[in-house]
Amino acid sequence: MPATTKRIIAALFFGFLMGIAAGLIGVGGGEFRIPILLYVLGLPVLTAIAVNLLVGFLTVLVSFLRRFQLGLFTMHALNIALIMSLSSILGSYIGAASTVKIQKTLLKKLLAIFLVIVGLKIGLEPFIHIPLPLHFTLGPIEETALAVLVGLAIGIISGMLGVAGGEFRIPALIYLFNFDIVVAGTTSLFVSIPTVATGFTKHHQLGHTNKGAIVVAVMMGASSVVGALIGASYAGVIEKDILKMLLGVILILATVRMVAKL
Repeated sequence: MPATTKRIIAALFFGFLMGIAAGLIGVGGGEFRIPILLYVLGLPVLTAIAVNLLVGFLTVLVSFLRRFQLGLFTMHALNIALIMSLSSILGSYIGAASTVKIQKTLLKKLLAIFLVIVGLKIGLEPFIHIPLPLHFTLGPIEETALAVLVGLAIGIISGMLGVAGGEFRIPALIYLFNFDIVVAGTTSLFVSIPTVATGFTKHHQLGHTNKGAIVVAVMMGASSVVGALIGASYAGVIEKDILKMLLGVILILATVRMVAKL
């Protein structure tokens, strides 16, 4: 896959836009980049997954550091994040390794289903309020076990589909661990760092990257970092409901784009 001028310009432009969204909301932006990598840059599905993970790593790292600098983190969140990170690393490795056993057509369908589910869930959330048992207390053992299970499950999704997993991790942190949405976003970014790093490393070992793909990933990652810094700087300022609605709108648009091209 050659790194043409057109691909590099597109990578810089869309990387910047996706970086702003990622830093603002607290996700890696992988779900936003999937249609871009596949249908604008024209990358093979496995290469797109690997590139997405590398760009996601750069984006979540910078976003987390900026949010941490702004004090959008707590000690309790750190404890949960450390536990969740360990199982996420294992899950990401398993997910990435499993891609060699899945047909490319099926993998694209899985990506589309992933976007549909996430888009509908998050997109409808601001408008449809389903009563949930939000007020309950978990003991240390139950909380640890839950963090391990959530980390493992989302890690597998991350490694297999090339996303950071924030679109699932943030709701889990909010509804299962009673986290504030901003703190949940910062915690998710922390967990995403080792998760996407593990996934990319495994995909690279499997030969899913090449020189051209790395160049595109670095260019998109660089512009994503700039965008993430801008987005993360406003994460604690924008109203929480607006954050949820923005996440939902972007995911729905990504879903429509993905499904339309299958």
